[in-house]
Amino acid sequence: MTDHGIRVLACKPSHPFIAATAIDREFCPPQDGQQFAVVSIDPKAALTNSPVTSLDTALLAGFWTLAFTTVVGLWFVSAHLGALLGFIRRG
Repeated sequence: MTDHGIRVLACKPSHPFIAATAIDREFCPPQDGQQFAVVSIDPKAALTNSPVTSLDTALLAGFWTLAFTTVVGLWFVSAHLGALLGFIRRG
């Protein structure tokens, strides 16, 4: 796999004597009086320093339930619509 120069942008706290640019304020808004600056980092470094997050099982269960009920509901509607159309066709 070749490196095509992909870079990851991150927000880094800036020093008080360095003024934040408009782009810095757009992408990294100040929080609690702390200014941030946009920096470019290597994607490999971003992956190794990223916090480990666990899956939200309650949210995943909600998505699964929505998908399952949608499929069953569509099957139920189409089966009854097909029966109704067959009844009308046969007279």
